[in-house]
Amino acid sequence: MKTQIESSFRKMRFTEMIKYVMFVGAICALSSCSDDDEAKPDTRAQFIGTYAVEDVSSGSGYVYEYDVTISNGDDGQLNISNFADIFNTPVKATVDGNKITIKSQSFTNPSSGNTIKVWGNGTLAGDILTFTYTTEGYLDYTGNCTASKMQ
Repeated sequence: MKTQIESSFRKMRFTEMIKYVMFVGAICALSSCSDDDEAKPDTRAQFIGTYAVEDVSSGSGYVYEYDVTISNGDDGQLNISNFADIFNTPVKATVDGNKITIKSQSFTNPSSGNTIKVWGNGTLAGDILTFTYTTEGYLDYTGNCTASKMQ
């Protein structure tokens, strides 16, 4: 009978020990998690301004020169006016740190009905914005650009 009591006692201690280890493990796991929804700093201000763009055609190597203006847009986006020296409506872009992304967007000319789609990305280093973009539809083109902020 003594054996039976010791066996039950050991089982109970083992079960409690397992519960304790699981509890401590869960606490450690939860405390090491960070909030993935933390707000990133708004770095749009460093992009705002007028830039002199040198746009090199990846197809022909021809160099196009024009100015663009980047300003604040809605919903945390930027507006790029005179984009590629052909868009009458500002192209929308998002920013993450020093990276800029032009998500795919389409524009239709109301008079001709021609549609053009544009997308691209780039980085800002000091006053120099380098980016690549592609248009598709009415004009199929890929440009590699270096844009210098005008003071």
